[in-house]
Amino acid sequence: MKLTTVLLLLIIAFSSQGQSNYGPTNDSLYLGFKRDSINALGKPTILSIPFHPDKYMSEVDRDIAKGTQYTYQHTRGFFRKGLDNAILIAGKEYNNCVNLHADDPEMNMDLDFVYHLTRPYVVPYEPPVIKEDQGFKKRLAEYWMKLQGEVANEPDPGTRIEQGQIVSIADHRELITKVKVLNSKLTDSLSVKYAVDYYVFVNELDMLITSTDYRELQSDDYGRIIKAHISVFDKDGNELFSLIKKEPFSSKENDLENVIRYHYLPLGYEIVYALDSYRFLQAGLKPIVEEEEKKSLGKNIRELAPLQKLKSND
Repeated sequence: MKLTTVLLLLIIAFSSQGQSNYGPTNDSLYLGFKRDSINALGKPTILSIPFHPDKYMSEVDRDIAKGTQYTYQHTRGFFRKGLDNAILIAGKEYNNCVNLHADDPEMNMDLDFVYHLTRPYVVPYEPPVIKEDQGFKKRLAEYWMKLQGEVANEPDPGTRIEQGQIVSIADHRELITKVKVLNSKLTDSLSVKYAVDYYVFVNELDMLITSTDYRELQSDDYGRIIKAHISVFDKDGNELFSLIKKEPFSSKENDLENVIRYHYLPLGYEIVYALDSYRFLQAGLKPIVEEEEKKSLGKNIRELAPLQKLKSND
């Protein structure tokens, strides 16, 4: 009962904090995407799939639950539902959003159906790629990949001989949890039932400590990060892209409701904007780079120019 009440309060708080400026919180490049442009694209239906409870990895729950009666299951439940609500709130203005993590027996059965017909798997995180057959102009596909942030380009791990010397490189590559659809029955049935255009799978949620300095750890003033591993599929079950979206927060922030309110909501916006920007650029709309560059340099720009159609020879 207490869990339900707190989640209801968080939903109300989320709704009252909808961001006034379209675009995610930490990437000025998105500021070139205008409201009138996304409205012109129509509202797709997003089916949001929450992570399986087994795919919650946390190093911070003990501190967050300290002084409360929350258990590990409580804390995981808060963050699981908190991310669901953040995605719904971020997407509701320009998308029709359906979440299978709902207080509805039929939708719960559909969620179990999803878990039985999908399989998570872990691979090294590589820069996102847009396939040639996904309707993108090449330069816009490259621009979308730039919007998603840089992935560290680590040397290939292993032992080998370079310039006559034995070189051994440990594997420090970041890993991403992706998802594989095992049977087309999944999308064949759910796409029709919910009129799905896109599936957004949250494959894993991590709450991690980022500091390795023992002095910072002893001082209780160190960095943490929330990492959401997501995969986006089209209505036919084809993977469009998989990303890790991150939101930093401090070790001094241990109020569970505030962590959800002030860090999960921006994370939800980041996830939704990844798909929205994909739709923008696939439609041939190009942000005004000059305006974005001025904004990133701190110039006071009140209004950005709207997106423009590329010329046919681009």
